[in-house]
Order: sequence, then structure tokens, then C-alpha cells
Amino acid sequence: MRAALAALLVCAGLGAAERAGATGLAATAAERELQVEAAFLVNFVRYTDWPSARFASSSAPYVALVVGSERDAALVAAVAGAAGTVDGRRILVRRADPVALARPAAARRLLQASHVVFVREGAGLSAARLRALLDGAPVLTVGDAPGFAAGGGMLGLVRLDRHVAFEADPATIRACGLAVSAKVLKLARAPGGQP
Repeated sequence: MRAALAALLVCAGLGAAERAGATGLAATAAERELQVEAAFLVNFVRYTDWPSARFASSSAPYVALVVGSERDAALVAAVAGAAGTVDGRRILVRRADPVALARPAAARRLLQASHVVFVREGAGLSAARLRALLDGAPVLTVGDAPGFAAGGGMLGLVRLDRHVAFEADPATIRACGLAVSAKVLKLARAPGGQP
């Protein structure tokens, strides 16, 4: 069962990444790796439940905020677009303005208006600072820096040889009023550890 779900997550995500790659956006190994990470991000959205009050209407999109470069946001948007809708909602990808993130009040508003925040390694926003700015808001936090989940993030993407896996902190996820599928959490590694 675990292997079947893992295969489904990877295949669904890679299909979206391949469709996004067909647009000619991905050329380098780093960009292909980001496409795989973006596919994980789409699947995290697919298997997470938010409080209904987080949406203005039944068709309001999921808002994914990318803390990274413009190219990072474009690649994530391409994968999200290729994946189609999730529960009838599209995934709207926005990029965090570094200037806004430097001002605590503006950063708090920007981050808390999102459903998921994806922090790229080297973007200058630590998991601990992100958690403090979100202040318990129901926002799924995902990052690809080493130790992201152990440092206060919810889901951390990790590189294992030539593969991408993820770590999860279920207690942090629950504390913010989110529910990630138990089947997905079974696939996760403990922060800094083994599955």
C-alpha cells in the first residue's frame, strides 16, 4: 500500500512536471529538480485540508507563495498549471517580494494570505522566522533547505542520492489547523531522520 501511494504521488507529480517541461521552461538539472519539487508541492496541496474559512468562495484558488527567484516562481507556476485543478480550484502561484519580506507587518500579511508557502534554499527566510511570522495561521509551509522541517517548517524536501523525498512535522501541521492525509504522512521521513 505504501509503495502504491508513493508511486501515485510521484507519477502524478512527474506527469505535471513533464507537461510543464514540454513548454520549454526547464533546461538544466537544477530546473528539472525544481520541477520535481513543484510536483511534490502540487501533491501536498492535493492531500491537505484547510479550514473552509480560508477560501472566499467555493471556486477561490489555492494561493501558493514562492519565496525564491522569479524563475523559481515561473517553474512552480508551470507545473501547477499543468497539473490542472485540485478539488475544483486552480493553484495561483505568486512570488514573494523580498522588500515586503524585510518588513515584518508586510511579510505577515503576505504570508498569511497564502495557503502554502514554498521557501527555496538560499532565499533568506528561515523556517523559524516563517513560523513566527505566520503565528499559527493555517498555512502549509514547505521548504527545500536542509533541516527545514526540523527548524520549524511543516514539510521539508530532501535530496537522497538522485531522488527527492520529504520530511514532515505532523505536530506543527495539526497545531495550525491543517490536515495532511495520513497516507501521505506515512511516506514522510521524520525531520532529520529515517521514514
